[in-house]
Amino acid sequence: MTHLSLPEEFVLLLHKPRGSYYATADHTGAAELGELVLTERFALTDKKLTVLDPAPTGTAWIDESVDFVQRKAGPKGRPLAATTFIQSRRKARERHAEALVERGLMRRERRKALFIPYDHFTPDPGTRDALAARIRAAARNEVQLDERLAMLAALVQATGLQTHLGLDKAERKRLKEISKGEELGGAVRDVIAQTTAVLTAVTVAGGAAASGS
Repeated sequence: MTHLSLPEEFVLLLHKPRGSYYATADHTGAAELGELVLTERFALTDKKLTVLDPAPTGTAWIDESVDFVQRKAGPKGRPLAATTFIQSRRKARERHAEALVERGLMRRERRKALFIPYDHFTPDPGTRDALAARIRAAARNEVQLDERLAMLAALVQATGLQTHLGLDKAERKRLKEISKGEELGGAVRDVIAQTTAVLTAVTVAGGAAASGS
């Protein structure tokens, strides 16, 4: 499989096999956060972000994310709440879907709803199925966990996406255990555990806002 970033993998799983996507599970910004922390662009401490590596990469979403955190930090370099970063990335799904279209891993169609045009994205079935199979294999202890697979599994669990992937009760329980990060230890454990906690907070806040509206 072509190397994919965490947000690209997450977006492929987020989209339904026949197109459209699971809107309530769309926290693509959290997948971006995971990628930036695992690649040591950001440090995540006490659920707050600081920039470790500000060097330009030429990848728009990475450079925009670094710039955003630096601007919010101000001259005193105050850490930024991870929830603030995630909530700022509201267009992340579309950005990564468009990148996947360019790589031939997603198909885009222009459609209309009530005369309003929109992009309808359909994931490449083979790539999406392979990713879902890896998540299921992790949930069945059939593959060895590494930091990326553990983070993706934690994202799937924390966003509620696991229910759409057809995982049974035992498999969902296993993903919840993986989300604690304890099996990898050290810094990776803390990153996964904190990302899961931050994402849970964002999800709860989003649900409360939806109920209020």
